[in-house]
Amino acid sequence: MPAKTQITADLDYDKDGRQQSYLRVPYSHNLAGWANILIPITVVKNGSGPTLLALGGNHGDEYECPVALMKLARKLESAHVQGRVIIIPALNLPAVMAGTRLSPIDGVNLNRA
Repeated sequence: MPAKTQITADLDYDKDGRQQSYLRVPYSHNLAGWANILIPITVVKNGSGPTLLALGGNHGDEYECPVALMKLARKLESAHVQGRVIIIPALNLPAVMAGTRLSPIDGVNLNRA
């Protein structure tokens, strides 16, 4: 049985075609008790085959991978895929937005958490 998570998305990972949306990560802070961090995600699927998960932005001060994955997410079409490609260019979006290695939310290195 898959592990339960509070992270949600309005994507159908089994649907053919190209979808772009957000992972909604619950986040409570002083200005909003019921907020979400919206992490961009792109899923491109065409038929059956392997799944490639491409992640970037684990550290917010490493720019090359998020930039490359954002370009790929904009250009990749389902006709170029046999299987599924899941692209998350900014896994630690708060750190990417701040340009910092650690998350500005909690000061934690996502790679060590």
